[in-house]
Amino acid sequence: MRCERVYLSDDNSDLIAFSLYQHGSSNRPERERMKKILARAIRYELTDRQRDCITMYYLEGIKMKDIAVMLHLSNSTVSRHIKSATRKLQKVASYYQR
Repeated sequence: MRCERVYLSDDNSDLIAFSLYQHGSSNRPERERMKKILARAIRYELTDRQRDCITMYYLEGIKMKDIAVMLHLSNSTVSRHIKSATRKLQKVASYYQR
């Protein structure tokens, strides 16, 4: 099975950032600012493999075991990539929050 890389654009990186950002606040400008920050972090702070895994998992809704098969990785490796990417993005988000 051949895996096709998904490239982040302004549209789909916003979708990933939105799904990762907990929107407990009703402050729309703050949410929009955080989505932009997370979209940039997804592009520039993650490794290619982390970006691939997190994009497939959150944007495309592919299960971790299926991502593992597509990328020729073990299930635990995919899980580690997603967890470490999520931690990086949470760290970036917490840095920019008040």
